Amino acid sequence: MVVFFGAVIPRYDVDFRKVMDTVVMFEELGFSSLWVTDHLQPRRASRILESWTLLAALAPVTDARLGTVVLCSCYRHPSLLAKMAATLDLISNGRLELGVGTGSEPQTEEMQALGMKPWPPKEKIQRFKEYVETLKLLLSEGEPVNYEGKFYSLRGALRNTPSIQKPHPPIWIGARGRKMVKLAAEIGDGWNFYGETLEEYREAVKVFDEECAKLGRRPSKAIFTNLLLYKDDADKMEKMKHLGSHVSEEEALRKTYTLLHGTPDQVIKQVEELQEQGVGLIILRDMDPEASSIKAFAKEIIPSIK
Repeated sequence: MVVFFGAVIPRYDVDFRKVMDTVVMFEELGFSSLWVTDHLQPRRASRILESWTLLAALAPVTDARLGTVVLCSCYRHPSLLAKMAATLDLISNGRLELGVGTGSEPQTEEMQALGMKPWPPKEKIQRFKEYVETLKLLLSEGEPVNYEGKFYSLRGALRNTPSIQKPHPPIWIGARGRKMVKLAAEIGDGWNFYGETLEEYREAVKVFDEECAKLGRRPSKAIFTNLLLYKDDADKMEKMKHLGSHVSEEEALRKTYTLLHGTPDQVIKQVEELQEQGVGLIILRDMDPEASSIKAFAKEIIPSIK
C-alpha cells in the first residue's frame, strides 16, 4: 500500500502571512495535500481564521490538494456547502478533498455559545446520511434534482456549479464510533479516522473492513493524527510542552490525539503498521507553531517509507 502524507494548516493565533509561508513550506517539504480543521471557537485559541474562507484564499498559493478534516455538518446546510465545494473545486482546478463529519464534543459547546442548534443524538446518523446524499446530488452534473428525505429535501434544485472532479470531489467521512464507521463504509469515498490511540484504530478498522466486505465496497482509508517526533529524552520533554498541561504523558498524548509519537525509528514502525492496515493517507498536525515535528518527519520519515 502506497501511503501519501498531508499536513494540517495552522489557523489558531496566527496571521495570514504566516499561514501562506507555512503552506509554501509544507509543499516544499513534500506533502501532497494540505488540510484545515473546522472549529469556530476552540478552547485553546484566542484568535482564529475560518477554515473555508482560508482554503479559498490559499488555493492560488499552492499546487497541493486542499482538504477539510473535517467540516462539521451542523455549521452549514448541505445545499450551501455543495455550492461552496464545487466553487472551490473550480478555483483550485480540481484539487478539493471534501471531509465531513457530525462534529465532536467541543463543537457542541461552540454551537451553544454561538446560538447554533446541535443535532439531537438520536437523529444524528440518519440526518448525516441524508446530508451526504444531498451533497452528492448537488455536486454532480445533470438535470434539476428532486430529493425527499426526513431532514432534507430538494425540489427542482439546479446543479449549475458542476465541479471539475467527476462525479464529484472525493467525500471523506470523519468517523470514530462504531455506527459512524459503518456509515463511512457505506457512503464515503473515503474514511478518515481521528482517535486517541493506535489500539483504538485497530478496533475501528476491523469494523470498517467487515462492513466494506458485506457491502462489496472499497473506500479509501485515511488517518488524522497529531505528531510528536523527537530524537532523545531532552527533545521529547521540550516538544511535550506544546501539548499543554496534563496529569501524565499518557493523558497528554491521548487528549491531543497524538497517535504517531516517538523517535524516528519508532514512528517509521507505526507508519508501516498503518500501511499494512490499508491506510493510504496520513494527515499530520503539529502543535508546535514552528512545526518542528513535521519538518523532522519530512526529512527523516518520508524518505524511509516505501
